[in-house]
Amino acid sequence: MSNPLVLASKEIYLKLVHRASRKVKKENNKIVFLLSFSTSSRYTLQLLYENFPDQLVICYTSDSKMTATDYKRKGCSIFDMDDFSTLLKKIVPIVSGSRLIFCDNYFAFLAGVSFSLHTKVVQLWHANGAIKAFGFEAKYTENVTKTDKKRYMSVYDKFTHYVVSSRKMTNIFAKNYQQKINELPFGYIPTDLFFDQNWVDKAKKCFYSYYPDNKKTMLYVPTYREKAKKIPLDFSNLQRQLGNEWQIMVKLHPHDKDHDEIINEPNIITDFYNLDLVQLLPSVDCLITDYSSVPFEYSLANPKGKIIFFCFDYEEYNREVGIEKGFTEWAPGEIVQTEEALISAIKKPTNQGFSQFNQLWNEYVNGDAGQKLLKWVNKIYEN
Repeated sequence: MSNPLVLASKEIYLKLVHRASRKVKKENNKIVFLLSFSTSSRYTLQLLYENFPDQLVICYTSDSKMTATDYKRKGCSIFDMDDFSTLLKKIVPIVSGSRLIFCDNYFAFLAGVSFSLHTKVVQLWHANGAIKAFGFEAKYTENVTKTDKKRYMSVYDKFTHYVVSSRKMTNIFAKNYQQKINELPFGYIPTDLFFDQNWVDKAKKCFYSYYPDNKKTMLYVPTYREKAKKIPLDFSNLQRQLGNEWQIMVKLHPHDKDHDEIINEPNIITDFYNLDLVQLLPSVDCLITDYSSVPFEYSLANPKGKIIFFCFDYEEYNREVGIEKGFTEWAPGEIVQTEEALISAIKKPTNQGFSQFNQLWNEYVNGDAGQKLLKWVNKIYEN
């Protein structure tokens, strides 16, 4: 259960936000982007900047400061959400008076903001599908107080629209947020890149300029775990078992910095020369992950590729966090729990195909999500 002092501080925090919001009487024409996931949001940010440079305002968390600073150099106004004084004096007044707000995550301060009836608050999210539970469906939510749940709902109630890639994801939002979802069926904007053959060719060329093109590539992308946990893999043995025809790469979650056993492993590639995940995916022969959202993108980036789910802590994770129902039925690849089974699955010849998986999760994806979003934004401002 939550600490009473923590609960009280959160209530005071939201009352101060609400008071600052109530003082705002005048609307503005700004497009506010609440940024916490730079990697997944950078493509949408670029689109908005190219088309609405004078209207775009970026409010960022500490993890996204570098990206926000890049846009400051281009002339955008940026504000630090983690600075409470800045939040009250700058961010809340701008957000409260804006006609359009984009969010790539859950932002607690929204619970205290009063919006006009004309304001649109769009949840972009930071993935186009979900394996792990979130919102009210997450197992850890069962242990929070009624006050906590009421506060969560106050944030969820603020979202007026959701950009989604499928009816499946719409239903998950509806269930996890206990909301009636007003969907924008545009598709997940970063996946537009995978339909641009020039971009795909350039990404592959860049990849092979750094890494051998005569080797198969295995990329391990584990999800972020709140509790530090050593990954039960002997990477030296993995390399020996797969042989010299494979190069093994590991890309940790941006928030995960506790795996020195991987970073210090001499035969494992962890340096990606500033290439981000989407730039790697078209060149990956075998993707290894667990509860991460990367399969929803990889299935489009490399339709002939292979996915294996290394869920070594499946029961524990399902008990503590929660896994979406039906995962074992619609997962587009083998689910394994041991190093031995993982090696066997990698070596096993397979012709997976992702057509059924994409029909379920990438139903609305056609490579034009960005243009659909821009058209919708223009219509908002025309009215």
